Amino acid sequence: MSIQLENIHKSYGTQRVVRNVSLHIETGELFVLLGASGSGKSTLLRLIAGLMMPDSGRILLNDRDVTHLSPQQRGTGFVFQNYSLFRHMTVAQNIEFGLSIRRVNRDERERRTAELLDLIGLAGYGERLPAQLSGGQQQRVALARALAYEPNVLLLDEPFGALDVKIRAQLRQSLYEIQRRLGVTTILVTHDQEEAFDIADRIGVIDQGQLLEVGTPASLYQHPKTMFTATFLGTTNLLNAQRNGTSVHIGDAHLPVPPDTDHLSGKPVQLLCRPEEITLFTAPDAANGYVIGRGHVESINFAGSMLRAVIRLQDATQSTVQASLLPADARTLALTVGQEVWVSIGSYHLLSAVEA
Repeated sequence: MSIQLENIHKSYGTQRVVRNVSLHIETGELFVLLGASGSGKSTLLRLIAGLMMPDSGRILLNDRDVTHLSPQQRGTGFVFQNYSLFRHMTVAQNIEFGLSIRRVNRDERERRTAELLDLIGLAGYGERLPAQLSGGQQQRVALARALAYEPNVLLLDEPFGALDVKIRAQLRQSLYEIQRRLGVTTILVTHDQEEAFDIADRIGVIDQGQLLEVGTPASLYQHPKTMFTATFLGTTNLLNAQRNGTSVHIGDAHLPVPPDTDHLSGKPVQLLCRPEEITLFTAPDAANGYVIGRGHVESINFAGSMLRAVIRLQDATQSTVQASLLPADARTLALTVGQEVWVSIGSYHLLSAVEA
């Protein structure tokens, strides 16, 4: 089932929480709304679910206007962060609850519950109470309950936020597999970039109630259109530059212009380069890629499987760049704080400096 939002507005008193949001989500898509706390993402999800009404605008599910319909009339399943399981009911009773309200016969309820318990990896847990389950298991039950009456749209509001890192990773992989198997159109709200990158077909970046841009994880990371997205998604290097007819000038270095940047010709720009695109060399004749100058190592920090080095460039701006290096590469360079290195970049992206 497709989802169409048209010019959605929502305010709480004088505070505008959702501002003129328009969005189309394809049938079967796993779409992630990504934003910081207070950005309006959960409010937007509740508007789609029918748990609150917009001040203006339209919500369409499969081209059917549901703007003023109740949640039950929309055919959506909702999963909350805090599970919201009935503590006095067994796992099976929790899953069957929505089916019971809809007066589904007992045999069908039991068949559907057994099917869902198997789907979420909890076959044989039907007689347990929620208190006898781990947090991750309770969230699986909440997901099964939302899927019990076969909703056309599945809505998840930070469903893994209360869980530890390892369990979050396991559950989002389970969610991805279940969503793919069922083909249900899904919107997941999160502030976790890794979560969004891991499972999303597309991501919508939201800030202060505005949907800033929408794209695949790769396109938003590599070619963001806004400064907010560039800095919100991962670590980035932003360097002052000038884009002329055939070159990007950064300090004394001249780099070829990226495609589709003619609108920035003759203007000051910000050159965006991710840390993994930075390469360090101990001598200029060994450098490859696009050399942007030399500098001194200010710091070297351990970051799990990578090392993060900060380099201060020896140019008029004295800008710093961050480079991600494999430990083996750092050992080959014999990298130390204070060492002089040459800095080159691989791929890069331009943004208008006006936004900065």
